[in-house]
Amino acid sequence: MPSETDISNLALGKIGGAGEALTGTAFISSIDDDDKVSTWCKLNFPRARRRVISELATRECPFRATVRFADLEAQASSTPEIGQYQFAFNLPGDCLEVVRQFYEDHIKRRATRGPVIYENQFETIANAAGTGKLFLTDLLTNQDGDSAFIEYVIDTPNTGSFSEEMIDCVATLLASEVAAVVGKDANVGVTMLEKYFAVAVPNAQRANQKGFNNRVKKIPYYTGGMSQRTPFPAVNTGLGTFVDAFGNRRDI
Repeated sequence: MPSETDISNLALGKIGGAGEALTGTAFISSIDDDDKVSTWCKLNFPRARRRVISELATRECPFRATVRFADLEAQASSTPEIGQYQFAFNLPGDCLEVVRQFYEDHIKRRATRGPVIYENQFETIANAAGTGKLFLTDLLTNQDGDSAFIEYVIDTPNTGSFSEEMIDCVATLLASEVAAVVGKDANVGVTMLEKYFAVAVPNAQRANQKGFNNRVKKIPYYTGGMSQRTPFPAVNTGLGTFVDAFGNRRDI
C-alpha cells in the first residue's frame, strides 16, 4: 500500500530527486520529518490530493472511492445568494465537489441500457455567512419531489484506495509544487504542471470511466468482414419500451 511518503518520493523522482536540499539524498525518509523538503511535501500533499479529486469530479469521471450520494432534504432557510435559481440547499459538510444532479429513481439504472439519465444545470456557491456551501437549482429531483438529489465527492486520506492513475496524478501535481523547494529551475515546475493536465489527468479520467460500465462492448466477428456488437439481454425499461438483444429500443 503506497504511503504519503512513497507518493512524495515518486514526486521527487519525477524531478530528479531532492539533491542538495537533502544534503545529497535523493528522497525523504518520512513525510513527518522536519527538514524543509519533507515539511513542504506534508503541507502540500493534502492540497494536491483534494485538487486531483476535484479535478476528476468536474470532468464527470470521479474517483469511485470518494463518491457519495445525497438527498439534500430541507431548503436553506436564508438564501440571499439564490439569484436566478428557484431553490437553494445546504451541501453536506464533507462535500468537496458536486459531480452532478439527477433524479433519485435513476440511481439504480445508471449502469443499464435503460432510459437516458437526465442531468441538470446547477451552481454551487459559498453562503453569505461563510459557514458552508449552497447548492442552487431549478429542479427538485429526489423521490419525494421536495429536494435535490446529487452525486458528490469527498476527500479521503486513504492512499491505499488510490488507483495507479490517481497516484500518478497526485505525484505529478506534487512534483510541480516541490520543484522550487529542492532548487530546480522554475521551468521544471511548469513542465510537471503541463504533464499533470496533458497526461496524468486524462489517464486517470480514462481509468475512472471504466468503473461506470466495464462490460465488453464488442466481440470479434469477422464473417463478411464485419464486426458485431455483443448482444445485451432484453430489458424492460419501465417506460413502455423494451431494449432488445441488440440494443434497439422498441415500443410496446
